[in-house]
Amino acid sequence: MSENLKPLRNGDTVCVVGGGPGGSSCAIALKREAAKRRMELNVVLLEQKKFEEERQFNQCIGVLSPPLEKILNDRLGVKLPVELFLKEIKGYRLHSDRFSLDLVGDDHERTYAVQRSKFDAFMLEEARKAGVTIVNNRVLGVEIGADEVLLYTDGENYTSAVVVGAFGMDEGSCRVFEESTPYREPDFLNTVITRIYPGEEFLNEMGPVIQAFLLGFEGLEFGAVTPKHDHISINIAGRRVTSEVMLKFLRSQPVQNFLPPHKRREKPLHYFKGKFPISPAKNLCGDRYVTIGDAAGLIRPFKGKGINSACLTGIYAARTIIRHGVSKQAFDEYYIKDCAMLTNDLPYGRALRWLTKLSTHFKFMDYLVKIAEDDPVFMECLFNCVSGHKPYKNIIRETVSIPLAFRIFRELCNHFILRKKIVKTL
Repeated sequence: MSENLKPLRNGDTVCVVGGGPGGSSCAIALKREAAKRRMELNVVLLEQKKFEEERQFNQCIGVLSPPLEKILNDRLGVKLPVELFLKEIKGYRLHSDRFSLDLVGDDHERTYAVQRSKFDAFMLEEARKAGVTIVNNRVLGVEIGADEVLLYTDGENYTSAVVVGAFGMDEGSCRVFEESTPYREPDFLNTVITRIYPGEEFLNEMGPVIQAFLLGFEGLEFGAVTPKHDHISINIAGRRVTSEVMLKFLRSQPVQNFLPPHKRREKPLHYFKGKFPISPAKNLCGDRYVTIGDAAGLIRPFKGKGINSACLTGIYAARTIIRHGVSKQAFDEYYIKDCAMLTNDLPYGRALRWLTKLSTHFKFMDYLVKIAEDDPVFMECLFNCVSGHKPYKNIIRETVSIPLAFRIFRELCNHFILRKKIVKTL
């Protein structure tokens, strides 16, 4: 390994591209790790958005789930102020094409809905307090040399020993990294998000419950309705979701049953387009560069918990830079060892996603919901899948049993026999 790729020295600079939770966590962790070693480290965080102005939309629904508070407090010394919390989420309700089910499970830790722009602004301010230099410029190009990294922005240029990509799924930043490194963005699903302002009375009736929808129509993998302070956020995801799919989702009977009467046929005024990863990026790290969070595709494969994963991977990357260096070999260790809790769960998450898609496609999700009504083990399974409170590996191991498998198989056979009869009748 080159001498220059070993752990950083006094006076070195690290540049972080992206000021979301992952980028801010990484920057704070870099300063804290350096302070432990009594080392002067310049950390520059480049973020083109000004979160405090609340002008940009973030595709993330803005739900802070456990153990995020503990991660921030224990690892970064950051305590979330109560004024950030718009609503405490106290439950989940799952909807199939014909049935609905209140999911019951072990939910002893609190989940909160927040406004993402305010949460991001808070984290960025915490980074500033930690001594991080915040630059509101857009990164236009990156050159990775043998001895340093040069970043071109629409303001000044910056040189550093290493660059951390914390830019989420921002297309411009992805292209910049793809042009200058072997990095290739992760596979992803598209999302469309809208908001409805139903009024205080409806929000009170709705309660602090996230409504999850697994419906059987083309183009949609899942949808969700999340209550906020004065509105509800509605998001859908799939390979090719569009505003038309969103409108079809809003007009489907399960969602129609849920929306307030005066909003049922009203076309939303604003749609927001986004995407989120479903697999790790290719070449997510190399000599003098590493990506974290969504940019690296390091999130839970079916139930994202993207904020938690971004913060954790940012902290792990910072620790690697300070302790082990900025070589590809050092970052491979970060990916293999530190991120194992995420990567080891990928096969299980993909399997559940595949099974869910088959169930909705063949209209079998109704039967699964009915099974969960009187099977507490399967109920716990669905609760943990929707809430994301447990790794999928654990969920599958705790759920799979011969009696449950037999019951699902029996219901599946009955379902296809019934479908066959209906087809013959038609």
